[in-house]
Amino acid sequence: METLRAELYALVRDAQPCTVRHVYYLGLGRLWEKDTGKSRRNYSVPVRELGHMREQGLLPWEWITDGTRLVRQDMQYDSMLEALERTAETYRRNLWASQPRRVEVWCESDSISGVLHPVTTKWGVGLYSCRGQSSKTFVYSAVRQNQAHGKPLTVLYAGDWDPSGRSVPRSVVERIERYGNNRIDLDFRQIAVTADDVRGGHLVSHEANTTDSNFKRFQEECLREGLDPHEAVEVEALRPGTLRDRLETAIKHQVRDVHQWDILARAEEHDRSMLLGIQEALEAHLQQREISQDGE
Repeated sequence: METLRAELYALVRDAQPCTVRHVYYLGLGRLWEKDTGKSRRNYSVPVRELGHMREQGLLPWEWITDGTRLVRQDMQYDSMLEALERTAETYRRNLWASQPRRVEVWCESDSISGVLHPVTTKWGVGLYSCRGQSSKTFVYSAVRQNQAHGKPLTVLYAGDWDPSGRSVPRSVVERIERYGNNRIDLDFRQIAVTADDVRGGHLVSHEANTTDSNFKRFQEECLREGLDPHEAVEVEALRPGTLRDRLETAIKHQVRDVHQWDILARAEEHDRSMLLGIQEALEAHLQQREISQDGE
């Protein structure tokens, strides 16, 4: 058991932040595939052991991401000084205002959003979790937001290669075009899992659900791509580092006007310096007032 936990620690350390499912596919899934074929019955082992390791302080909690546990609460501060400090730390210019297209990242599940979040934060793009088949309200809100910006939209999508996963892009694109009355310039790109990923044969796979209502269209797509329609691959089968690198490359490619991007980036740094100056001036003022009050 100690050997297993050491292997789990090394896997998570090299891949973090990642999900428990990622750990299964990257390590145990590859080992067990040799013995159990497409079975995923041993998935409970990493769930149990990673939970134990975190509770015992053997693994940092922040290395495992879980996007399904979201807390919604307005930001609050203990003082105006704290608010200024936080604002200076998090201040961002909208660098995409200088580019011809807006960029958004969509993913199939909340769990994978935690893996992609470091990249979307770095580049200042929106990250949306479809949670399987996107609700009509979810897509409608996205359309209205895009119409308010009035720019062409590029969506970079990460999802499973299985009947349900492949139906999400079709459903999202159809609804975006319909709700936008076909007036939205949409470029929808799936960065993972792609047919080439599956074709490479190096990812852990499992049996596709042939009873899924989307299986027929999935089968047709697989046959066009020369793939076995009974083979499915979850996005967690890709290494977290590979996912993040692929996403970063795709986002960076959308920065068409590098000169204007750099101008706004320098303006962002100048603005942040001004905010820090205001924070320091306020702190000095409060300290001086405190000294004066003590003197009285």
